[in-house]
Amino acid sequence: MSHQPVVSIVCLAYQHAPYIRQALDGFVMQQTSFPFEVVVHDDASTDGTAAVIREYTVRFPEILKPILQSENQFSQEPGRVTRIAISAAKGKYIAYCEGDDYWTDPLKLQKQVDLLESDPAASGCFHFVQQVYDHSETIGRLFGDHGPKRRFTVTDTISERALFHPASFMFRRSALHLPKWYGSIKSGDMAMFTLVANEGYLACIPDTMAVYRKHDRGITSTSAHLGNPYHLNRIHLWLYVDRHFRYKYHAKCVELMRHHWRHICTVCTPWARLRHLFKLARIHPAW
Repeated sequence: MSHQPVVSIVCLAYQHAPYIRQALDGFVMQQTSFPFEVVVHDDASTDGTAAVIREYTVRFPEILKPILQSENQFSQEPGRVTRIAISAAKGKYIAYCEGDDYWTDPLKLQKQVDLLESDPAASGCFHFVQQVYDHSETIGRLFGDHGPKRRFTVTDTISERALFHPASFMFRRSALHLPKWYGSIKSGDMAMFTLVANEGYLACIPDTMAVYRKHDRGITSTSAHLGNPYHLNRIHLWLYVDRHFRYKYHAKCVELMRHHWRHICTVCTPWARLRHLFKLARIHPAW
């Protein structure tokens, strides 16, 4: 069997000590007819995450390719962590999963590679992901379930909510070229979906093969994903996407920006709205 990996699993970890073992177990349990690697990037965690990664690297030296930072990279430049990890990936395909989520199906990688190998028109694929609440038996929503529809285009990814959860995403490495503005946005997963979808279409496998763990230390629990900051960040995202694609999807982007602006207007005073407009105009003169 060739040592060149067909799939690179890219795992971004930060302060994930309580969860990273389950994520790594989900990777190394994969049953495939091809070699794969795990590029796991720890961004200078202080809670013992790196120690767990070192332990698994000793146990699975042919699979794990750790990147253990001594200084936090995200604080120096948002978007740098993703660039570093993807640049280190050697596989034809990239499968994405953060260190606090985990996979539940040992055939996940095989199913996704089989699909992409059989259909060159598909630039990526995803599957269902079940949301669960940490320290609770409460089950949340099922990500990626859009009824009988199985093929999705760029315009499907330009939406109020993410089309699917990143823990389910596999895409052709050749389909993703991160633009300079990638580090300027908060919703990097949604931008990634759109960029990859522009190179083909995204296929859905209607199987639940991963878990999204909702906990109070996750990124979606931060202020950037609440209230006005959330809506402003989404406006930034679609402004960048609109300009990136030379306004090819302008109507859809404008529809979403208006949606988020209406939410801001319902809670902001006229003066606050004016301040937000000035901030947007400084970053996006065309706004």
